[in-house]
Amino acid sequence: KKRDIDKYIVVSFADATLVLSIGETVEEVGQESAFLTQAPTLACAALANGCGIVQVHPAGVRLISQGKAKQWDCPGLKRIECASANESQVIVALAGGALIYFELNPVSGVLEDKPPVDMGADVSCLDVGTIQAGRSRSMFAAVGFRDQTVKIVSLEPGKLLTQRSSTALRARPYSVALQYMPTAIGGTDDVVLTIGLDDGSSVRTGVDPVTGSISTSPTGRFLGARPVSVSRITIDGTAATLLLSSRPWISRPDPKSGKNIMAPLSYAPLDHGCSFSSDAIKEGIVATSGTTLRILSVESEGACLGTEDEAFNSNKQDLRYTPRQMCLLAAGGKEGAKKLVLAVVESDYNDYSLAEKNKMGFDATGTGKNKDEGDGMDIDSDDEKEEEDEDEKKVRLTPIRGPVPDAPGHWGSCLRLLDPSNGSSTLDCIEFGENEAAFCCSSVRFHSQGGEALLAVGTVTGMTMHPFNHTTSHIILYKVVGGRKLQLLHRTPVDDGPVLALAHFQGRLLAGIGSTLRLYEMGKRQLLRKCELRGLPTMIKSLQGAGDRAYAGDLMQSMQFIRYDASTNKLILIASDRVPRPITCQELLDMNTIAVGDKFGNISVLRLPRGADARAVDMSGTRALWDSARDDVTPRLETLCNYHVGEIVTGMTRASLVAGGAESLIYVTATGRIGALVPFTSRENVEFYSNLEGCLRKDAPRPTGREPQAYRSYYAPIKHVIDGDLCEMYGKLSFEQQKKIAEKIDRNVGEVIKKLEDTRNALL
Repeated sequence: KKRDIDKYIVVSFADATLVLSIGETVEEVGQESAFLTQAPTLACAALANGCGIVQVHPAGVRLISQGKAKQWDCPGLKRIECASANESQVIVALAGGALIYFELNPVSGVLEDKPPVDMGADVSCLDVGTIQAGRSRSMFAAVGFRDQTVKIVSLEPGKLLTQRSSTALRARPYSVALQYMPTAIGGTDDVVLTIGLDDGSSVRTGVDPVTGSISTSPTGRFLGARPVSVSRITIDGTAATLLLSSRPWISRPDPKSGKNIMAPLSYAPLDHGCSFSSDAIKEGIVATSGTTLRILSVESEGACLGTEDEAFNSNKQDLRYTPRQMCLLAAGGKEGAKKLVLAVVESDYNDYSLAEKNKMGFDATGTGKNKDEGDGMDIDSDDEKEEEDEDEKKVRLTPIRGPVPDAPGHWGSCLRLLDPSNGSSTLDCIEFGENEAAFCCSSVRFHSQGGEALLAVGTVTGMTMHPFNHTTSHIILYKVVGGRKLQLLHRTPVDDGPVLALAHFQGRLLAGIGSTLRLYEMGKRQLLRKCELRGLPTMIKSLQGAGDRAYAGDLMQSMQFIRYDASTNKLILIASDRVPRPITCQELLDMNTIAVGDKFGNISVLRLPRGADARAVDMSGTRALWDSARDDVTPRLETLCNYHVGEIVTGMTRASLVAGGAESLIYVTATGRIGALVPFTSRENVEFYSNLEGCLRKDAPRPTGREPQAYRSYYAPIKHVIDGDLCEMYGKLSFEQQKKIAEKIDRNVGEVIKKLEDTRNALL
């Protein structure tokens, strides 16, 4: 290195070493580099004070200075299995568990070796650490052993290679890294030990900078299916950690809150990687992926680093109208390969269709006519044209709102097919006719047609809001051909109301048509009715099916649980909610439990009481006259949880955002917020967060002056939900306030922050 600029890239193979020089271009270097290229390189580092480069290979340690090489050979027939080096220290592990330590003599510029120390177990990985500013050596080294332990050994002159502490792991350590991380608590850098395990998980823990003792509360996280490789990198001048498994991850501290942030990289899987710095790229990463060598950098601007969006990657796709619903469906690709495509239905009220806009001569892109076309206007013919300003370009590319219809009932709508695996690119887009709007879609597999995945779309023609009216409704079936195009199969006109919900149900199509729930089978020319349930409260907005049950969300009167009796071919209402909720979305948690979101910004979890299914009465049967007079004719759902989000919840799903993580309830809102409800699996967590929430209700700052519990109970009392946003305020308090709250719940500050971090890592 020269002024923190790397000079060489050393790539190690199984039996050789490739040396590349860094300049304006990256070129291979031959024998003039004095590197040993006929053997693999286990470790390599540039020494301090211009003393040269050290290369560790299985047969010995090679010191390269001014084009000349000096080598230390292994004693006897032993070989070096792993090694680590920094600016002035080198530590190697021989077969059998012996460690040999080398230290640079700043006067003579020679590496002086110390007597070997037998550690009593085979070494799988080690790291000599980094040298803190103002010091001449690293005080500790981390050594991982094949007996699933990691030990911290001292590098002090009088206590060389003596054990300071150790920790037991659940799997064999694959790689270790010791580094100094900045923290907001205490104002000094912490020594952080990061361990990558063979089972695809990582462990991060603190090390006392004086005694070398390992913290008793490590933080573990599953990263992927491959062993985790750990290396040190730099982002925005701050130390960070690169972890490579099935996908690359970055772990870095947040100086503002004092918590550690771990987020995946939206990049191809990498095999090996380390930090890289050159004149062109000050803070980069050089890595290998398969047979390719890649140099990349993590840009802080626009990457949402240090924010809540850091853990997410987004692919933007411009739409023509407002998206109403989307669904995934399997489609046949090339050579019979299966692929997943995403269908999105879009519609806008008080808007013309694309065909009508084209007839009016409206240009939605705002690009205007082609400059090369003659239009009778004066054109500046100067050859030198100033480049378009970036702001002007953005303004020109901003979509322009089309003409507003003069009469109500005008709709613009289309059906779009996207490829999620290719940046959400558009595969096909079908524009609907005049005043026809699509509101729902669903993937359906008809058993009578061999179980092929088809796309069902519900449309409404000529719908007006005030007063509510419509001309006709249709259910349209499409087939995805070649994984790229939509093929129309048939259109089925329906009566009784608008089609606002569709769902696959026992090899058939379940449709919510106004206040009627209807089951369809596929025919040759149109869908065929099989059975229906009339008389639901107002209008079916959402629909799901599981087993012999259907779950219908009403536009005004909350949830309806319905059972399908195959022997009598009837749909029977078995339970409903006593609280009128305007349902916007729903997600089934199990056969008896469902989570719903409403227009007032509430999330509720409802459950069917035990035995309610057996007490349900068929209102269409012969006993309807007598049983309809009973108060308990329809069982009521129980409310398990209630929480006021504060924004209209537009969608929710049950999913796991990380590999190996537990499922959580993910929801999105009208303002673009993504939130999650994480289930607790132990009473200890419930008690801890309940106590922490109780303390923060009194001590946390209130920018708006509103009491947190009263806000979360805006429409109904909060029930069985911990306010996670309030708990996250703990990291923003001063250290004195954090210490005061931690003492109230019989914890210390580090334990509280670690608990919050573990819960966050379980989700992200």
